[in-house]
Amino acid sequence: MINRLVEHLRNPQNRTKIILKMSISASLASLGIVLSTIVVFVPNMEFISVTIFLVSLLFGVYYGLMVAISVPIVYEFIIIAIIGSAGYLIFFKLISYVLLALITSSLRKILLKISFWELGVLGGFFAIVYDILTTIGYQIIVIRSDFVFSYFLVLLGSGIIFTIAHVVSNFILFSFTKTMINWIHSAFKARGIKQLMIPSFSNEEAFSNLEGGST
Repeated sequence: MINRLVEHLRNPQNRTKIILKMSISASLASLGIVLSTIVVFVPNMEFISVTIFLVSLLFGVYYGLMVAISVPIVYEFIIIAIIGSAGYLIFFKLISYVLLALITSSLRKILLKISFWELGVLGGFFAIVYDILTTIGYQIIVIRSDFVFSYFLVLLGSGIIFTIAHVVSNFILFSFTKTMINWIHSAFKARGIKQLMIPSFSNEEAFSNLEGGST
């Protein structure tokens, strides 16, 4: 596998492609952190999940996982640490984000053919999964209680307003995913850069040009 990677990197076009993908992924990751910081005091509104979703859709599993691991860690231990305690639930958050990257990367072709509101529903569903996993973590790590299903339901119910806010915000953000990809496509097209084969969704067949791999 290492030999294949070395051979792949010897091709200047492949190196350029990887650099471009990493540059876009890093830019989107930074933007996700900045926007999440701006709304840090808005309960359960964040841009990290949609950033992971977007990068995974564009470039596949390797880039999606890089963002899914690096962005939450930076945000948790730098931004959240400045305004309060941080790190207690990072393991459960990482599980949520890594699952999002893996599932999104595996279902890229399917997800890029569904409608904007279906993408929004997917974002809302992820918010529910995220809140369930972090509530389990809160019960075990913060409250230091054995997992009891009835008590878990009480905790989940007590934060239902925040869960609803998370579902609604994720629905809105995820529903704009295709629009954001079209913006990126237009920006690269205007600069004459074609190496990434980023799809435009004004054409239903455009996704067939997107690479199946995630180099």
